[in-house]
Amino acid sequence: MLAPHIKRNVDSLWNLFWSAGITNPLVAVEQITYLLFLKRLEGIDNIRINRYGCTSIYQKVKLSEDKIIDYNQCRWSYIEQDKTPQHLIEVVFPWLRGLETHLAAARKADNGGTVDDMYDIGNRMSDAYFQLDPNKGTILQQAIELINKLFDRVDTQGAATDIMGDTFEYLLSEIATAGKNGQFRTPRHIIRCMVEMLDPQPGEYIIDPAAGTGGFLFSSINHIMTKCTTPASLRIEWDGTPHRNYADMFDNDQYYEYHRGDYYVGLDNDRTMVRIGWMNMILHGIENPQIHQCDSLSKRHDDDMLKQVLASERYQVVLANPPFTGTVDSMDLDGEVFPKAGKSGKKAKQIVTNKSELLFIWRMLDLLCVGGRCAVIVPEGVLFGNTDAHVRLRRELLTEHRVEAVISLPSGVFQPYTGVKTSIMVFQKETRKEDRYQWQPVDPPRTQQVWFYEVEQEAFTLDAKRNERSGQDNDLWDMMEKYRMRYEPDTSKLDYYQPEYTTERWRLVDDHTLKVFAGEDEVIRWKDKVAAINELFAELPTDPEQALEQISINQQPCLEELAECIIYSKLSSKLSKNGNTDTADKRDSQLESLLKKATAEFNSLCEKNKEVFDLEERVAYPLFQKAYREAAERAGESIKRRILSDQSIIIDVFEDGNYTEALSDIACQYARLDGYKVILRSLASLRKEGILTEPKHWTAPVRIYRENVEWQSEDGTLKGSHDENGLPRPEYLAIIKLYNGHGDLNEELLDPDCIESRGWNLSASQYKPFHYKEATSGQSVVDMIHEIKRKETEIMQGLDRLLAMMEGEE
Repeated sequence: MLAPHIKRNVDSLWNLFWSAGITNPLVAVEQITYLLFLKRLEGIDNIRINRYGCTSIYQKVKLSEDKIIDYNQCRWSYIEQDKTPQHLIEVVFPWLRGLETHLAAARKADNGGTVDDMYDIGNRMSDAYFQLDPNKGTILQQAIELINKLFDRVDTQGAATDIMGDTFEYLLSEIATAGKNGQFRTPRHIIRCMVEMLDPQPGEYIIDPAAGTGGFLFSSINHIMTKCTTPASLRIEWDGTPHRNYADMFDNDQYYEYHRGDYYVGLDNDRTMVRIGWMNMILHGIENPQIHQCDSLSKRHDDDMLKQVLASERYQVVLANPPFTGTVDSMDLDGEVFPKAGKSGKKAKQIVTNKSELLFIWRMLDLLCVGGRCAVIVPEGVLFGNTDAHVRLRRELLTEHRVEAVISLPSGVFQPYTGVKTSIMVFQKETRKEDRYQWQPVDPPRTQQVWFYEVEQEAFTLDAKRNERSGQDNDLWDMMEKYRMRYEPDTSKLDYYQPEYTTERWRLVDDHTLKVFAGEDEVIRWKDKVAAINELFAELPTDPEQALEQISINQQPCLEELAECIIYSKLSSKLSKNGNTDTADKRDSQLESLLKKATAEFNSLCEKNKEVFDLEERVAYPLFQKAYREAAERAGESIKRRILSDQSIIIDVFEDGNYTEALSDIACQYARLDGYKVILRSLASLRKEGILTEPKHWTAPVRIYRENVEWQSEDGTLKGSHDENGLPRPEYLAIIKLYNGHGDLNEELLDPDCIESRGWNLSASQYKPFHYKEATSGQSVVDMIHEIKRKETEIMQGLDRLLAMMEGEE
């Protein structure tokens, strides 16, 4: 989570580019990302040189006998000095467009002249251009200063990387317009749920064939890091965002091995998305990200270097939210992957459909190795569409592979992009490519039953605003817990699982924090990391409100005592200089005036401690202001009352230096409260009772034979189609035919509630159990049914009259 002041700076960046005429949100994100990327690149290059002895990507290049380009001018440290659009346009961006060539050249220099072929493909940055008007130099200067401001209080690359990655994610979250062909950003909490359901492991190859900005790939890396982190170290935000997932169970070699780009492959047809996705992965610390511009559905030629990326059965995990509003050119499709429309004639050469939402799933099946898992977001039509292609896809998934689950999502999940109804489908590949299409109706489907869950409320509101519902019940947590337990028979359907939520205040232990709390060993230990205030200061409670209460109880009396001492001391000095007055009225007026000045001097002394507070977040400073002003007011009233009543005042008098030190100590106590609020969830979800009135999950069998009690074997020894365990007898199955020669199902042989009898329909609502409730009036269900039948009779009679009228007119 980004600190609020960093979010404000990112918002200011966004507004800067908007005011400069870059009003397309995606273009604005791209332009800002270029600048973030350039800043990050210099840090990465320094690590490569200092830690691994690599060759720098910033080198002098001899173009001709009389022309040498010094690419050190492309370093961020140089850009900071020459903050002109011309320098970026004429020097930096030409170098950036050839960045992959520079990376490959450096790699070759380090590897004795050899380099992986994958370094030579992509050219993702080849059309990267800086679009800021050359006359907008002031805008660029402000943008560079804002970017530096994001990182000016940390001095380690790790902390900068965390801020850089989070900044990029925050930028993406601000995009509120759909792209072409139905592209739009998948909410990160939905992505995390899908990744967790598949549970990718270290060393597994993962692909997103419609990668966009790389959200599924980055979340997969994050998941692996989280799984390999000691649980005591982990912190999980209310929406599932992990923190402190340091992967401390890895050694250094494992850590860098599993951050290699080879394991995480992303493809997208949109060059802008590819460029942003590639930079996203680098900003998150991935070496050589395999993000490529590629139409995942089209055929690849033998000399195409990307053919190996799309090789069949290469990946263990596929995650995607593919575009599902488009059609594609059937002539350009990969004929080896997609089924044909028929077995003979023209149809034997035609692909069964040109609907992208169906073709993507067939491509995912092809990419998966046997045993590989896929989680994909699909529009509802994929689950119940009745075209030949829709039915064939679902039948193939259910009969040749294993459909694990269908998670029905509410229609507002993708607001404000679209209100389309979607579901998450999870399946596992079980049939090799060369063995596909061999399933026969006499064979049992490989999927025995499908698990369904209906999500009704999640982490954000379902309107266009998508406001946070932090700390409230979230069906996604319940779904995740029940998905893990889906094979456990004793699970109560009305149990509801939710985590516990706690509130903490976090702060980045930056240079300013270290300066203020220089003598605190625990603060020093957290240098350039984010910590909760109760971790930095062990005496503080976890809850920020309780921490404030504790500090107020401890420091307010001290502050009030100091206020009396200082204000009375200042007042006494002023009274002695002004001498006695003639009348009581003048005395009272003089006292009021001098007391006000003494109080102002006390407040001024307190204000001198302003520098110990985080003035970006402005959390603790207003609390300190309120405390010393209240102390000053009480002290002034007490002193005035005692003077006017001629009471003696005995107050310890301190030297001014002692006053300053005492006030500084109190200010530092309040400064411990600085930070930003974070709502965390517990690692485990707890079972709750009495929340649900009807189940949110259910299962549906794929094939159930209807019982035929009248059937008997030829010799009469077997009676009834099913045995005493309720299973169909092999002898019965041997003589019946589920499908005729045209492939039509004999519906009388199957239970009408099984998936096969419903055209392989996978829509969750088709199989949702019916749960009736007694009417609040106390009317019985029987009476309600009679009432419905009476209404039905009235409707039918009305239709008969309407029909008679229409026939009379004719």
